[in-house]
Amino acid sequence: MLRYIIRRLLWLIPVLICVSLTIYILMDLAPGTVIDALITEQMTPEDIEKLRQEYDLDKPVIYRYAKYMWGLLHGDLGRSQVTGISVWESFVSRFPATLKLSLVSVVIGTVLAIPIGIFAARKAGTIWDNLTTGFTLIGQSMPSFWLGLLLLIIFAYKIQLFPAGGYQGPSSYVLPAITSALMMTALTARQTRSSMLEVLRADYLRTARAKGVPERLVIRRHALKNAWIPILTTIGMGMSRFLAGSAVIETVFSWPGIGRLTVEAVSQRDVTLACGCVILTCILYVIVLLVVDLLYAFVDPRIKAKYASGGRRRKVAA
Repeated sequence: MLRYIIRRLLWLIPVLICVSLTIYILMDLAPGTVIDALITEQMTPEDIEKLRQEYDLDKPVIYRYAKYMWGLLHGDLGRSQVTGISVWESFVSRFPATLKLSLVSVVIGTVLAIPIGIFAARKAGTIWDNLTTGFTLIGQSMPSFWLGLLLLIIFAYKIQLFPAGGYQGPSSYVLPAITSALMMTALTARQTRSSMLEVLRADYLRTARAKGVPERLVIRRHALKNAWIPILTTIGMGMSRFLAGSAVIETVFSWPGIGRLTVEAVSQRDVTLACGCVILTCILYVIVLLVVDLLYAFVDPRIKAKYASGGRRRKVAA
């Protein structure tokens, strides 16, 4: 298992190179530069050229990218070209807000989705199954920015039950968490239904029922236990997406998280900050998916045995 973890982490290196190069090229192709906000009417062409030289804008994008990657190899993510604050400090200061919102959204989505998916699988082919399927389709297709604005209009401006944006206490989590959790609830419920439908037809469940095992235990101990892997994958993907920072949701609700920080960096053409945020969120994404892969071994003994047998084969071959 240790070899598998090391191999997955090593694959992160080419991924980071591709992602960072893509961001650098896209930011260079986008209209405008970071110095646009610094140029005033009193500046002469010589002053503007000097400013361009200060930010290395007079050099090719490959040169700037190589210079950035050289610093990254030495553990330096650089400083924001706008504020001058360390990229690492900016990321760390915004990460707790994104982490808290992600955990709340994942808990809400998981707690709602799994019972809904199990219920739909048990009622397959009935009107209840059709209603559940309709709910999941609406949840998957509804734009998050539209739902967020709708919740703001109703609960923040009309009823004034929750804050309109920012972090003002526990009540501030309600609207953004519901907006984030809806799509995850729909995806996880749909995956749970699909996985449970495959498991519920298995012979060992009929045998358990024939032995007199209560249906509640059949579902919880036998069916759900063997349907966990695809459900865990969906939950892990949702957690990774939330930790990467939902730019749309954090912008709509003025949430001080990573997604909003990345949007601000891109809008200000702050290449160093934007690239640093993307690299760090990419690392988070890969780590969360790696943890999900490792959880498979605890959920399914067959996968754990495969890891163990693989290690034994390597020792025997050595």
